[in-house]
Amino acid sequence: MKLPLWATGLLVTTGMQMAGSFMSQSLPVVAPLLTAGAGVGREQIGVVYALNSFGSILFMAFGTPLILRFGPLTAMRTGVFCGACALALVSIGIWPVVVTAALLMGLSYGPAPPGSTRILAATAIPKHRALIFSIKQAGAQLGGVLAGLTIAPVAAHFGWAAGLALPVTVGVLTALAVAPARQALEIARDPPRPISFAGLFGLRNLRAPFAAVAAVPALMAMTVLTTSMAVAQGCLFSFCVTYLVTTREMTLTQAGVAYACMQGGGMAGRILVGWTADRSRNIPRDLVLQAWAAAALAVVWALLPADAGMAAIAPLALAIGLTAASWPGLILSEVSRLAPPGRIADAASGSTMITFAGYVMGPLLFSLAVRLTGGWVVPYLLVAGQMAGMAAFGSWRLVRARR
Repeated sequence: MKLPLWATGLLVTTGMQMAGSFMSQSLPVVAPLLTAGAGVGREQIGVVYALNSFGSILFMAFGTPLILRFGPLTAMRTGVFCGACALALVSIGIWPVVVTAALLMGLSYGPAPPGSTRILAATAIPKHRALIFSIKQAGAQLGGVLAGLTIAPVAAHFGWAAGLALPVTVGVLTALAVAPARQALEIARDPPRPISFAGLFGLRNLRAPFAAVAAVPALMAMTVLTTSMAVAQGCLFSFCVTYLVTTREMTLTQAGVAYACMQGGGMAGRILVGWTADRSRNIPRDLVLQAWAAAALAVVWALLPADAGMAAIAPLALAIGLTAASWPGLILSEVSRLAPPGRIADAASGSTMITFAGYVMGPLLFSLAVRLTGGWVVPYLLVAGQMAGMAAFGSWRLVRARR
């Protein structure tokens, strides 16, 4: 039975999102063992997470012409395969190699947001647009759930390098499995489009994604808020395992389960808010409410009692994921709706680049705050504060900017 085009697009983009996330989210899961093996402080996992996000920004800044030339699915498949190769390099365990590989992994993940947005913008059913985009984004959280549940026990018993072999294998197999969909999903491909060094790295190409976002005030306002939410998500997720192992004396496997709960909350949340947004028709308001809820839960996370057990931590982690990580599908849905004609890939790259700046700066500054304060409470409270402040400042503008 042949699937309708929208279902094929959703299945393929969700699978690619899951594989890419499974690989990138493996690093926070093995963080305590990885940093110990490399001889650096545990908070340095924030540097790895930030470089991974920065690599994605670099691709989205310069790589849109490659998506247009070779097609979105080819770009995404190539990215997943290259990401698997980069993750394999991490297994060497030498810190300079680890951080370089993290940057390369980010570059490899770069085609996913604009490529998948381009595919779904052309295939999604309009009345279910937000839900379809959110289901696709839930694939990223599914990858995180798998990372927490599978990699942590393997790493605990056989070493972190063995744990990383699993996502490497999944990445390669996924890139191969989606190959038959190329003919149907290489949407708006422009084979004659010239590719040159000047064309890729010229000022005009760099400016195009930001110009596409700035051309729509409502989209720019939502992107600013989601950047603040990305700061929170980056800090809450990337340091979750390290925080619990370091301050709550959990085993790596227990912390991995808590991490899976956080990712699972994000996965369920993305589907739930997508379904809700298709009915509320007010995504700006939905984003503001999510920001307020995530800020409150981040405060609770920061003030967890020292003797808090899994019975308290798991539901809290689930709730944090539900609120702090459920927004990406909404912003990409709005990109596909509001982007200037013919500039969906540019707008998706621009919005995602700005948002990913939160993933870069958040963990870097959080890592610095942990070192300066000698603890985790103040850094987490700062994360909550910046998100609450941005929601308060931007509420009126976001709601009134909607069109």
